[in-house]
Amino acid sequence: VHLNTQEYAENEAWAVFDKVGDKKFTNFNDVRDEIERQTDQVAGSNKGIVNDPIILTIYATGAPDLTLIDLPGITRVPVKGSDQKDDVEKVTRDMTLHYINDPRTIVLAVLPANQDMSVSDSLQLARQVDPQGLRSIGVITKIDIMDQGTDAATMLRGEDVPLRLGYVGVKMRSQQDIVNKKPVKDSLKDEKDWFENHRVYSKLPPGLVGTPVLIDKLTQILFKHIRRFLPEIKKEINEKRRSVQDRLDELGEGVPLDTAERVQVMWTLVTDYCEMFKNTIRGKYDRKLQRYWVNLGSQGQNSSGGNKIRTIMNDFLVDFCETKITSNMSDDDIDRAIRLHEGDSLPGFPSPDTFEFLALPHLQQLSIPSVECVHDVSSALDILAQRMAHAVFRRFPRMAEAVLTMTQNIIQEQKDEARRIVEEQVACYIGYLFTNDPDYLTQHGSMEPMYKNQQPPKPAPPVEEEKKEPGMMEKGFEKVKDGSKQAYQTVSSTVGSMLKKNEAQERRQARYSGPFVAEIRKRLDSYFEVTVRNIRDSVPKAIGFYLVRAVQDKLQFALLSELNKPDKLSEMLGEPPHIVEERRTLHNQLQVLQKASAVLTRDPTLAAIAFEAEEEEPPPSKPPPKAPAGYAPAAAPAAPAPVVSKAPVSTAPRPGLGAPTPAPKSGIFGASPAPGGRNPLFDDTKRGDKLFD
Repeated sequence: VHLNTQEYAENEAWAVFDKVGDKKFTNFNDVRDEIERQTDQVAGSNKGIVNDPIILTIYATGAPDLTLIDLPGITRVPVKGSDQKDDVEKVTRDMTLHYINDPRTIVLAVLPANQDMSVSDSLQLARQVDPQGLRSIGVITKIDIMDQGTDAATMLRGEDVPLRLGYVGVKMRSQQDIVNKKPVKDSLKDEKDWFENHRVYSKLPPGLVGTPVLIDKLTQILFKHIRRFLPEIKKEINEKRRSVQDRLDELGEGVPLDTAERVQVMWTLVTDYCEMFKNTIRGKYDRKLQRYWVNLGSQGQNSSGGNKIRTIMNDFLVDFCETKITSNMSDDDIDRAIRLHEGDSLPGFPSPDTFEFLALPHLQQLSIPSVECVHDVSSALDILAQRMAHAVFRRFPRMAEAVLTMTQNIIQEQKDEARRIVEEQVACYIGYLFTNDPDYLTQHGSMEPMYKNQQPPKPAPPVEEEKKEPGMMEKGFEKVKDGSKQAYQTVSSTVGSMLKKNEAQERRQARYSGPFVAEIRKRLDSYFEVTVRNIRDSVPKAIGFYLVRAVQDKLQFALLSELNKPDKLSEMLGEPPHIVEERRTLHNQLQVLQKASAVLTRDPTLAAIAFEAEEEEPPPSKPPPKAPAGYAPAAAPAAPAPVVSKAPVSTAPRPGLGAPTPAPKSGIFGASPAPGGRNPLFDDTKRGDKLFD
């Protein structure tokens, strides 16, 4: 992070670790030790690789506002005896792609000079994410330890593997220099002298070797990226500010110490919880409570408690609506039931017990679904209460637990009451057969419809014919007919006596005709339909009144009466450490975002760049992915102020891995001063000699 030289000394610098808090490290030897300590703490001391970055922020007058990401190389085979797993190659490659896929990231493809360029993983990944080479720079290291008689001139000129932005050769400190704590200032001077006195590199065209050349290239690309992405960066900053501010408003300013203020906090939270619970069931929109939906996410926004309850009630007994209870009854079954309940009474007068005997087994099937409906609605209320408590009392887990327990007790009490009432209602329908349904009384209240349907039509009167005097032929036929008639009467008398015996036997076995049995069948189906319709109306009403509405009416009073006790408030309003840490982090993020917005608004140079960028049509770009940790060394322009939620960071999974950090000699902006000796982004930037001593 760049510091204003008008407010700070020229070479003043300090470092802050994200996991340590606000502690400032002014001695950068302690910074190295802290990096080693956190590396061992997170990844272990046995060369482990973990997708958990170490976030380090350096504040210095000679540093630019820039985010640097130092990433480990792709490891193909785990080291024997280390903590590395068999999928270490996939882990390191995925870490790399998460970072360099961001189109705003400048990729420093680091490759050693003593290695074949064609097998370089960094070049292969850079071409994969940046095929046009608009944001990739090749950095050739270890140029001073090549075999004698060899050099990297062809690599620097791009003759082996061309790169649009070219290559830069640098000479870094050796491991012995690091152990001896050689200052960066001396290392830069030694690098310059080494390249100027080399037999090959001193004759190369300008712009191919040296850390200052790398700074120039980064500066040029950085300005192009700022110009290209500035409108998008401004939009992201404003959106992030709004989200951070909303979350801070939700968390509040901390727990007050005064008893009256604590009661007010408790009262407000309980009221919001009860109103949110009630409005969610009734489907009422409440603008004040919408901030709580952020904690529920898509789960809370895509499901409504009232809609769930209504669905349960609508589906209640829906399977019985089209059911005919006599579909599995034969006429013989009905006739047998009639005869079974006649007893020794006068035949021809069926008993009403026949109807109850046939209908009762089917009516009893309605009791279990009625009780299950009570359980389902109670479960829906319980789930809704859990979501509401998690959203409203997120700051206070103990209060959330207490409120949820009390809510569940109230739901259970009302559930038992609603269940008792529902069981009594269903028992009335099962135990007492009666109806005033007009359709049933009209169609089946008497036997008249049955007789109307069974009355045969009157036959037409016969047509009389004129009698004529029979002739000789007719008289002959009459004699033959009389003889046949006598023979027929003799046979029919014998058959008739046999038929009479069979009819008498059948009358003793079955006394009810088909029309009467059919009428009983229709009455059974009609009465069952009427009963199902009435239960589908009465049971949901009882559940809605004695369970759903009763819980809403009792909830707020019961919670306030139980929680409004001083001895309980102190215990329940204690915030967990992660809430306190989240509030502190959000405050820091908001300050950084406010400063970034102020810089973008007030700085004349950036304002002009932003205006020109907005006038031009911005090229399409995909949104940056969330960064876990990465591989390839990359420099991400942070606009002049950070684009992300936190202050600009430098991520270092392990010192010595990945790309060398650009020398902080004068900052990345120091190599391209504007006319008049002023930096175009920082008017007060002065060239510093060193960052690390």
